[in-house]
Amino acid sequence: MKTVVIVFLVASVCIQSATPSKLNIRKKRAWIVDFLTMEEEHTGPFPYKLGDLNIEKKVIEEYSIHGQGIDKDPKGILSVNRNGSVYVHGKVDYEEYRKLRITLSKKHTIVAVDIDILDVNDHTPVFNRDVYEMAVDESTPQGKPLVRVLATDNDQPGTANAQFTLRIASVSPSASSADFFIQQRKGEQTGTISFKGYLDYEEAQNYTILVEAKDHGEKMQLSSTSTVILNLIDKHDHPSEFIRKTVSKQNASDSSVLKMMKQVGVMARMESGPMLDANKLAMCLSEETADITALKPALYSPPLHFQLTGDVQGKWRLQSNYGTSVKLIKESGVHAGDHQLTLKISDSQGQHSVQTLSLRVCDCEVSANCKDPEKKRNVTAMAVIILSIPVLLGILWMVYCQISAKNSGKRQMLLVEESKQFFSPDCTETC
Repeated sequence: MKTVVIVFLVASVCIQSATPSKLNIRKKRAWIVDFLTMEEEHTGPFPYKLGDLNIEKKVIEEYSIHGQGIDKDPKGILSVNRNGSVYVHGKVDYEEYRKLRITLSKKHTIVAVDIDILDVNDHTPVFNRDVYEMAVDESTPQGKPLVRVLATDNDQPGTANAQFTLRIASVSPSASSADFFIQQRKGEQTGTISFKGYLDYEEAQNYTILVEAKDHGEKMQLSSTSTVILNLIDKHDHPSEFIRKTVSKQNASDSSVLKMMKQVGVMARMESGPMLDANKLAMCLSEETADITALKPALYSPPLHFQLTGDVQGKWRLQSNYGTSVKLIKESGVHAGDHQLTLKISDSQGQHSVQTLSLRVCDCEVSANCKDPEKKRNVTAMAVIILSIPVLLGILWMVYCQISAKNSGKRQMLLVEESKQFFSPDCTETC
């Protein structure tokens, strides 16, 4: 390394005698002459020696030292003494800084030292749900997927700290007829729970399964758990049969019948697969995303999987495919107008449905109410009502005038009759 530095210093002398154009090009480059590594979130005590720079002492004395950790963020974390020793004075977070660069400069010559920040295992694998609960038919054959669990780890991708293994920690009550297990493909964040044997409603009406996710940290392994609740449905008592039995009982209450009917509706929705909560949406042309949500996702085996089908390349895409709600991303090639999108929504048991989403993309700068046509109709209706008020008042005034005219005529006739009687020749004095 010393030979490299000497050669570089000789080359720098040649650079200083170069033409201005070549000089300007060289000024923008920094020669990397050494590398160091530093562990994130080091607990100290501070300061501690990180290492020695493999650079001539003369260079360190004559060159000015700057860079990240010294006079750039994160400031005050690093220092370099006259002997070329690098000291650390505080913690560095890997999520904020993956690498720090120290530069040594003299006139138009710049050399650099890169310090790679090593990720430590400081993130626990986290499940996307604390509890997964679903109904399972007692007649479900062995090997069929029951539920899919999903976990994520925010440590450095590709490292052992970010990789984890899923396993079943416990099953309650203990099942003698069924052996539950979880399958996880290498490198994947999801695991599918299934079983060997058979399910027996008489043995247990529900099972509580504790699933653990443990990472592969070298110095320390972190883990978390999630609970899966399986509610068995008796194969001999289907919902329609429940209703017939309930109605036939003399002491059956109306609430029980309604409860059974509600269960039939739930089973029908489960058979049809997950559906969209709203199949009509609107968004402004200037907006980039819209939320798509499933209808009553708790009825299905999570996590739900959304998939766009058809001609959507370069037009539409999903930010994530898993969850009860996903974000639809509009690409730049989409223009204002009405669009029809086809989505396949499925759960971890294989129940699925194909849904059509009607999406209106509006130029909101042209029409403020294009996202809400109902609002536009309401405004129009209000305008019609307001404009009709003067007309109604005019009609009422005309009717009033006609009635007043008729009443005035009647009063005049009565006065004439009374005057005739008063001046009649047959009238006496008392008259």
